[in-house]
Amino acid sequence: MDNVGANLSAIKKRFLQLHPQNATSGGTFSFKNGLPIIKFDISSSQMPLFLDGSSLRLSGIFTAFQGAAGTTQLTNTDRNFLDGFCGVNQCIESVTIYSKRLNETLERINTYYRLCPSIVSGTNAFKDIESRHSNYGGQHATCPLTRPGLNTYNAFSRTGAVPVANQRGIDFSMPLYAGMLNSGQDIDLSSVSGTGGLVIEILLRSDVGAIFGAEALTNGASYTLSNLVLTCPVYEMAGAPAQQYQGQVNQFNFNTWSSMFQTLNASDSVVSMTPGLSRVGSILLNYITASDLGNQNFNSARLGSIAETRQLRWSKNGSLFPLQYRLQTVEEQNNNQAKINISDPQSYHTYSVRADIFRNYLEGLTTDRYNKIRNCSSAYNNWYGGSTDRAQNSGRDGVLPSTSDGQAMLYDAYGGGVSFQQMVWSIQLQTSSTNLLQIESATPTNLANNIDGTSTTAQAVSIFYLNKNTLMLSPNGINVVR
Repeated sequence: MDNVGANLSAIKKRFLQLHPQNATSGGTFSFKNGLPIIKFDISSSQMPLFLDGSSLRLSGIFTAFQGAAGTTQLTNTDRNFLDGFCGVNQCIESVTIYSKRLNETLERINTYYRLCPSIVSGTNAFKDIESRHSNYGGQHATCPLTRPGLNTYNAFSRTGAVPVANQRGIDFSMPLYAGMLNSGQDIDLSSVSGTGGLVIEILLRSDVGAIFGAEALTNGASYTLSNLVLTCPVYEMAGAPAQQYQGQVNQFNFNTWSSMFQTLNASDSVVSMTPGLSRVGSILLNYITASDLGNQNFNSARLGSIAETRQLRWSKNGSLFPLQYRLQTVEEQNNNQAKINISDPQSYHTYSVRADIFRNYLEGLTTDRYNKIRNCSSAYNNWYGGSTDRAQNSGRDGVLPSTSDGQAMLYDAYGGGVSFQQMVWSIQLQTSSTNLLQIESATPTNLANNIDGTSTTAQAVSIFYLNKNTLMLSPNGINVVR
């Protein structure tokens, strides 16, 4: 509680539980059978009332079905999955936070389902995901020996027996990974000295973009979210400290995520744009084979490994920045040397040799220096999600282990950020255009691990900008500095 740490004697903590403002009589939200928009209204107060955004939780029940009507239970032998790093978050398309006093959007995260797996896998190790996060949003590792598909939760009770037809699905109680809610500073909801309350709006994804797997498309797998509750821990300030606090100009510093999207079709590609942001702290990119998006056979939240990388160049207005050099790898040469026996698929291996790129990725994702990073899910040859020795399409079907790859750059950990308001941000990515691998197969079969200019290998890149913002709050009004 950085805002009120000097006035602890005047602080009381309590919890608010809010139901969706737009709930129907059935209380069910979904793309197929209900409303695709969930709206929570966090009211203001006259006195200072501080929201602990990092402890905010969205709770409810996730239930999966199949069939045109969306009422039939999943077949227990079918392959139906949610992404292991996303869990129930894979059902969310966007998250928007409004200030009621300012009547303005403070943060909007599009393609939230692409941001979530990067944050979860980049800041949590295997045990964290199998313990805390399995209770948050049903997250789990992807292990081919013990795949916890959705059928486990929908077709069987805890004792392994087949339940009656009204099986309720998976309980979840998960945080929201919005930058504003996780900035390390509590949010004043007061109508006098704060934001005047907040509105949080969640847009759900279509069924095709959420549940995936070999039978998910065939059987028309769908989902519903029900019994939704938003739990908000708040701190109330009263007495003389409250009056003193409200009589002055207070500053609230927070981060926001902004997202953009592009497609790479060539082995030597440039991604460039003018974000229009003046205080960028870090930039995050993650990749997936473009044809996987909108295809229910494949995982749309997968963090692909981007083929065999030759080099990566970060630039500002065409000049190298913040690194004054290109990040180069020898992945392609190493993988060529690994092809020992063309008739033996077991002699083939995928080498990921991009330690410098991955170091920058973790720094940009956590907005801190590498020596302070303690946990992540990426490790060599893991038999669960996060393996680094996998080809670019590994794990797309939910059966075999996947990667937790990406690229990022930390521009400013502790200062005011870097301006791209009228500056062009860009990267140049060079990958192999021809390399093929023979892995994950009982018989030698060529698998593309390149970007060769065809639609088969084209990569969709999601770009997320973490921008620093400041609200100047006083009884006379609010001023936003972005």
